[in-house]
Amino acid sequence: MRYRLHKLLYGPVGSTQVEHLERGPTKFDDDLQVPYLRGAFEFVRLSDVVLLRGSVETEVPVQCVRSLEGFNLCLSVPLDDILLGLPQYPHSDADPDRRISDDGWIDLTETLREEIIMAIPINPIHPKYARASTADLLSALDENDRDWLTVHLSNSQDSGEP
Repeated sequence: MRYRLHKLLYGPVGSTQVEHLERGPTKFDDDLQVPYLRGAFEFVRLSDVVLLRGSVETEVPVQCVRSLEGFNLCLSVPLDDILLGLPQYPHSDADPDRRISDDGWIDLTETLREEIIMAIPINPIHPKYARASTADLLSALDENDRDWLTVHLSNSQDSGEP
């Protein structure tokens, strides 16, 4: 996922370049493989860096924490304020993986991988269980398991506390 930004290397501050991404199955590493990537990027030239803004849509295979079923989770990943270093400013604060090469190319593969991983929820829930009430979830359990999962809150008046 390389883009050529040679017009922005020495362009005036404020100049922009818009790029679109349409890609099929993509393997980022052994753990992250996605069936598609769709997105739009806007590169904006600032004084000593290029600002990347945009979003990417994809699906990632995850496991539901409620049912333990595997499913594809749809993600819309915003790319907000990612700074890309320019070759003429080697000592800028930009991450070394996010530097534009001398000939104007930038590879966004690692950046997209990191942003997609950060967008995956810690406890993904399958859409068919997302709106399930506690009663629906408890009905799937047998009588012995329901007792220890039910939480009873005491009334503060019953306990003698004000």
